[in-house]
Amino acid sequence: IGIGIENMLITRRRSKTGMSRRTFLSLSTASALMARGAQAQSPTNPDVVIVGAGAAGIAAAHELRAQGISYVHIEASDHVGGRAYTETSTFGVPYDHGAHWVQNGARNPYFKRAQDSSHRFYKAPEEYLVLAGDQVATDAEETQLWTSYDDVARAIGTAGRGGQDVAPSTVIPMDNAWSETAAFLIGPWEMGKEMDNFSCLDWWNSADSVDYYCDAGYGRLVAERAAGLPVTLNTPATTIRWGGPGIEVETPNGTIRAKAVIVTVSTAILAEESIAFEPALPVDKQESFFAIEMGDYNHIAMMFDADIFNLGQDGYVVHQVKDSHEAFGALTNASGSGLAYCDVGGEFAQELEGAGEDVAIDFVLGVLRNAIGSDVDKHFKGGAMTTWRLNPLTRGCYASAAPGAYKMRPVLRAPVADRVFFAGEACHQDMWATVGGADLSGRDTAREVVKTLG
Repeated sequence: IGIGIENMLITRRRSKTGMSRRTFLSLSTASALMARGAQAQSPTNPDVVIVGAGAAGIAAAHELRAQGISYVHIEASDHVGGRAYTETSTFGVPYDHGAHWVQNGARNPYFKRAQDSSHRFYKAPEEYLVLAGDQVATDAEETQLWTSYDDVARAIGTAGRGGQDVAPSTVIPMDNAWSETAAFLIGPWEMGKEMDNFSCLDWWNSADSVDYYCDAGYGRLVAERAAGLPVTLNTPATTIRWGGPGIEVETPNGTIRAKAVIVTVSTAILAEESIAFEPALPVDKQESFFAIEMGDYNHIAMMFDADIFNLGQDGYVVHQVKDSHEAFGALTNASGSGLAYCDVGGEFAQELEGAGEDVAIDFVLGVLRNAIGSDVDKHFKGGAMTTWRLNPLTRGCYASAAPGAYKMRPVLRAPVADRVFFAGEACHQDMWATVGGADLSGRDTAREVVKTLG
């Protein structure tokens, strides 16, 4: 599946550096556009129960309905969409709390849905502003950054192509003033993890892509896909019993009995046993929840009433990372709205979640003041921060294999006893960490359920 080191380096700056291997599926819910009264359409004795109404659950529901299979669809939150959520109440413009980058081209069903929609859908521009301390980086410094990025990517790619299921920190060069920045671009800004927390082999065997944007928000596309589906909201699954001939899904609103269940919640929710399984799942299945573990990636969203970065719409800002891991990368003036996504990942994202929104916003403003000056405060109109690790329904942004854990991906995808099936971004072979991967996983899992039920 690897795209080849040469092509990997060529595509590096054609897409958002770091966002090329996943659409920050980090990710919550999409506006509830489904028809009122849809819940009443649910059957009382379904063939299948779908747990979770993110992109995977929505795709599974469409597939089951198309094949005439009855189902009940439950969602723990008060809206559909999972980790793809767009709202306009915070800033008055579309604000994606999670997924924003539409990737993987024609392989991603949402790519064509966006093309066919009434929304503006377009290829991401490629303008970058690199900051070095309190000034714009010189041409020589910027060249050194991209050279360092290529060196780091080449080292990870070489290890992955060679089958080395090891952490990037064990193979990458860290030999100049821009090495930490290059590591940030691929680690926290792409993977939502530090360079010692994910696998070179997993990274290599992931789909690459060019980024596109939908001006109405990615979450809006997902919400529109869910319109009219009979989803029962505010109904978490608390226990799944699978020891008998069928399954029972216990919820605060009662117990649902069916022939099979499709579970689409994140691996972190499964790992922390927010849903109990009776009897316990096989040991290797439980281990896979920890092996394909969630990262952390958050938007520190900043609204400006002017293009203080002079990049036009959808420009990128990167600042030099020194000895600490305190860094963000920004998508500025998203779709011309004035909204900047100043994104943090990995350990620093977790630290800021603990410190709070005000601290996170002050950190971003401080970096921008040093480089741009007082215009930052003059044009700043407000900010907000997502907190995916603290979200009790996700506990992180999107999943990738820990070092040494690539072999657990097929274990995660495998059904249990032909009754308990798993779907979601983490379950897709190579489009993991993307909305498109979640959609395809949900569709394919539903087809497997239909085949198994006969």
